[in-house]
Amino acid sequence: MNRFNAFIVPIFIGMCLLAGAGRLYSADVLAWGGNGFGQLGDSTNTERWEPVQTHNIADVIAISAGNHHSLAIKSGGTVWAWGSNYTGQLGDSTTTNRWEPVQTHNLTDVVAISGGYYHSLALKPDSTVWAWGYNYFGQLGDSTDTERWEPVQTHNLTDAIAISAGYGHSLALKSDSTVWAWGRNLNGQLGDSTDTERWEPVQTHNLTDVIAISAGSNHSLALKSDSTVWAWGYNYYGQIGDSTTTDRWEPVQTHNIGNVIAIAGGECHSLALKSDSTVWAWGFNLNGELGDGTNITRLEPVKTHNLTDIIAISAGGHHSLALKSDGTVWACGHNYYGQIGDSTITNRWEPVQTHNITDVIAISGGGYHSLAIGELTGVEESEDSPETSSGQMSEVRLQCYPNPFTTVVSVKCLGISAIGGSASGGSEGQKVSLKVYDLSGRLVKTLATGHLPLTTAVYWDGKDKDGKEVKSGIYFLKVKGYEPVKLIKLR
Repeated sequence: MNRFNAFIVPIFIGMCLLAGAGRLYSADVLAWGGNGFGQLGDSTNTERWEPVQTHNIADVIAISAGNHHSLAIKSGGTVWAWGSNYTGQLGDSTTTNRWEPVQTHNLTDVVAISGGYYHSLALKPDSTVWAWGYNYFGQLGDSTDTERWEPVQTHNLTDAIAISAGYGHSLALKSDSTVWAWGRNLNGQLGDSTDTERWEPVQTHNLTDVIAISAGSNHSLALKSDSTVWAWGYNYYGQIGDSTTTDRWEPVQTHNIGNVIAIAGGECHSLALKSDSTVWAWGFNLNGELGDGTNITRLEPVKTHNLTDIIAISAGGHHSLALKSDGTVWACGHNYYGQIGDSTITNRWEPVQTHNITDVIAISGGGYHSLAIGELTGVEESEDSPETSSGQMSEVRLQCYPNPFTTVVSVKCLGISAIGGSASGGSEGQKVSLKVYDLSGRLVKTLATGHLPLTTAVYWDGKDKDGKEVKSGIYFLKVKGYEPVKLIKLR
């Protein structure tokens, strides 16, 4: 939410994260907070008040935190999951809780994921949706209420481009900008003007021109192309934002907010990111999850305090996360399990910085835990970092200029010859190459190859190996022979 809404690594302009000396950026999954089911993936069930690294997973491009489980997509399109598995929400054909990531069965080429309360969703490149886990309300959309321990295809749904999982319902955005929903509908969260649960997708009424969706626990959010927010479903705490506490069975416009570029639904609160990089929030606020310095529930959006330069948001169960353009994470709200990550269990009514984490590119809030793709600070290099033939740590750093950049990227490699051979660029040692890949693992372009000098500057003009302009998005910058990669974002 994100809990429940999938946080796909976003395309933002002007972020090129610098890798630390000694290794390339390795897309680590970091986690903190509640861990009773192993949802942090650190091989324990010990709650963590600061971020720790999830074990045995790398090359991650997207994350999503469910209630007590976690999901990740690797660069090859496979899905990995860990944590609570009581209803098969990990998709590994068992109901065994996992304290480390395991691969979800029979699922490849995935481009988006979303973790719900007890179920999970995945989107494939062919625009089909796949689901697994709890299905009592029909939230898997396979025309049954049968629990599934492996992914099954959601019925009668094509052309999907985004997904989001709530407590007992699921949402999909289609390429025609319409929203489709299925599962639990007690509070009208499907938006079809009824409270009848649906075991297959139905179209949400009176809603067009949608560009983003987010499922809260029992309410739903949509962002339209005109930058307005629309909401429906459970509204006891004002999470719809229409100045009432009346449940809505069809979408209504959230009051007094515009210029929105991102949305996130939590348990009983909602978040919006505006084009000026400020965060606004409404709904339940007993734990300070709105971040306005109070614990007063709000029926309309209020501005979250002391947050600027925000590029991404995520709503957990009763806490909120924000990612700043400098790669730091800020959080507020419920902190009983340490899900704020500030080394305490004190609820925070205003955002505080999550400790010991940097170069973050994605965030996701679960029921009582939080996830990020980034790096820990003050951590010694791992054993798999590149070494020279003498066994000493190589000085390998990738830098991108300008920052921010638009369509031309200048990549400066410092000390790359310590991997590739002699510093003079002689013939001894292994040849190296610097290559760009897309999210599917397809080679986009080779930027440099051979015995490279100690300092090498290369350029990428935003074109592929055939000279064609590439699409906006996220790409991997990789030194041949070493698994750690650097993510770059291109306009």
